[in-house]
Amino acid sequence: MKISIITLFPKMISGFFEESIVKRAVEKNLVEIEIINLRDFAIDDYGTVDDRPYGGGVGMILRVDVIHKAISKIKNRKSKIVLTSPKGKVFDQKKAQEYSKLDHLIIIAGHYEDVDARVQGLVDEEISMGDFILTGGEIPASAIVDSIVRLIPGVLKKEQATISESFNINGKKILEYPQYTRPEEFMGKKVPEVLLNGDHKKIEEWRTEKALKETEEKRPDLFAGANKLDTDK
Repeated sequence: MKISIITLFPKMISGFFEESIVKRAVEKNLVEIEIINLRDFAIDDYGTVDDRPYGGGVGMILRVDVIHKAISKIKNRKSKIVLTSPKGKVFDQKKAQEYSKLDHLIIIAGHYEDVDARVQGLVDEEISMGDFILTGGEIPASAIVDSIVRLIPGVLKKEQATISESFNINGKKILEYPQYTRPEEFMGKKVPEVLLNGDHKKIEEWRTEKALKETEEKRPDLFAGANKLDTDK
């Protein structure tokens, strides 16, 4: 898989990918990550990639012609092009799984006040991290890449680690069950007895129950959706 990121601030992203799982995935040739500096496609020698908004207003807008040149340079017929934007669909685990199966993903990290609205005609999808505003799309782009890369076969040492985790418990979009490790007792709080007895059936039942309870308490929106899926069967 190849991931291309178009950004105004390559150093914000490159450092993130030089550590941990993403770095190992690149070294194993399981993924290729290409960081494109948008200023390489500027309209002049000053590196201009933005301009003032028509109709007035605060901030600067990224130019559509500059973004188009960048996309045209790197895309192919198998490329999927995504723009990070607070106006987009909220990114989730299902979308991460979808993207992890692509041949080539291009992510445009939005910046400044906005991008020219005509950029929407150049991309396949707009993606948001949630209902909040960041100064730029570099953090969302990095988060998207991290969530995708760990799903590529061979990246994690134990691929089972991606089968049962938050937002993917036995195929349900719920939170993960509580986890414990040593010490067995800490400040009067003990590891649940069921996890110590070696009865895998009871452990699985306990985990399912606790996962649902965690979801009901912390994310009632997900809990309602999980119950609806069970009712629809």
